[in-house]
Amino acid sequence: MKEELPNEKLREAEDMEIDIKELLFKCLIHWPWFVGTVVACLIAAYVYLYVATPVYNISATVLIKDDKKGGNSGSADLENLGLGGVITSAQSIDNEIEVLRSKTILKEVVNNLELYITYYDEDEFPEKELYQTSPVIVNLTAQEADKLPGSALLAMKLSPEGVLDVNLKVGLNEYNQRFEKLPAVLPTDAGTFGFALKDSLSGGQMEGYKGERHIRAVVSRPFGVAKGYQGALSIAPTSRTTSVAVVSLMNTNIQRARDFINKLMEMYNRNTNNDKNEVAEKTREFINERIKIIDEELGSTEDKLEA
Repeated sequence: MKEELPNEKLREAEDMEIDIKELLFKCLIHWPWFVGTVVACLIAAYVYLYVATPVYNISATVLIKDDKKGGNSGSADLENLGLGGVITSAQSIDNEIEVLRSKTILKEVVNNLELYITYYDEDEFPEKELYQTSPVIVNLTAQEADKLPGSALLAMKLSPEGVLDVNLKVGLNEYNQRFEKLPAVLPTDAGTFGFALKDSLSGGQMEGYKGERHIRAVVSRPFGVAKGYQGALSIAPTSRTTSVAVVSLMNTNIQRARDFINKLMEMYNRNTNNDKNEVAEKTREFINERIKIIDEELGSTEDKLEA
């Protein structure tokens, strides 16, 4: 009985070897399917890379105001006068970062750069987003855009002669208009839309295009656009001992991301200067008031001495 065990193991090993050979043989028979699958995957990857819009990460290093590290002498002066808690308070780097990421200042940037209006070139496949290169400029004030019932969709066809056909859908309403000459306006219940040719263009022509241009524009509410930029924006200090922070923005257009960060810093510096001017003005008013009180007290003391 014991002598039969090695023989059984040997037979099992031979059977296993035969099974592996049969499996490999079956796979080799269907080799065209394996090759076809690999080729199909490569084609799908190429199509995805061609169609997908790349997303860039643009970063900038900035110096953020920090009152606790001597960034605002006016604040310290007011604290010495006992008014720090009334007029202003010392703010940390974290507070300043939250100010930079607040929807209020982001909405100011969106309004200033008119980022609530996006253009697309439908003559390209896939359609290409146009930033500062659209032959037709759509105008709608930020105040009117805030009151839109939803995104306004514009389909525009520009002829080489400068004639513009516009199809506008906003809410439940739809408008169709032809403009023989630009600039022109289209009054609607949602607001007054303006249309003009880009200053650097002549008759709507761009290099490489001799026929009609098909442009699609989307006008969104600025607050919603600012909320989207808030999600794509990240601000982090380089270390706990400095007032330097790295501002990063994820965006599909490099130039737009640069413009956004530069305008954000401009708005932040302007607001910071306004705060400093307000502190200086309050300090001046307080000192003048104290001088007036002291002058009145000195005057009354002199009168008493003379009496």
